[in-house]
Amino acid sequence: MKFAVAAFAAALLASTGIAQAAPILDTGAGGTNVSRAAAVTETHSVAGYFDLTKAVTVDGIFGWIGGDEGARLTASIYSEIDFVPAKLLFSANFVNTGMIGWQGADSLKWALGPGSYFVVFSATGDSTSYMPGGVSQPLVAYLHGGEGDWRRLREQNAGIRLTGTTGGAVPEPAAWAMLIGGFGFAGAAMRGRRKRPAALA
Repeated sequence: MKFAVAAFAAALLASTGIAQAAPILDTGAGGTNVSRAAAVTETHSVAGYFDLTKAVTVDGIFGWIGGDEGARLTASIYSEIDFVPAKLLFSANFVNTGMIGWQGADSLKWALGPGSYFVVFSATGDSTSYMPGGVSQPLVAYLHGGEGDWRRLREQNAGIRLTGTTGGAVPEPAAWAMLIGGFGFAGAAMRGRRKRPAALA
């Protein structure tokens, strides 16, 4: 009976399309030397190319960033056409802490399907942020510049991290109701089996 209930629960979870936690993209942290780092300014952004083979929901976007404390930054995801950022899909703002480390935005719900994309870090105002290279698992390609003037970065492998889930969307309220009801039904079945009196000889 316990096996049957476990199988029922697994089938119910699968039918509701609950997303399974998994890393989406992580290059590893970069170094701390900003003398050769890629600058993120009002006129120059840093972009990293990546592919997705399945649908994901991004809940966090981060870059290995340092520079001027209080600098206003934006982390974005663009579609890719001809190997440059094409159409802005999602963006989130954050403020540079002034300390080199993972910085960005979380609590997002960005749905991306299979395809090719760019993560882009840009800035507003006259301050300067930096993305030092030296990551352990660099992306296929990085770009520096902006619309109409993207150039290939060949040495500065910047740190970029996306967190989130794969395997389907977060379940809707109706799916949660079905899931909870199903577990209640399974629990009632188990209780009924335990309370059943022994058969008379």
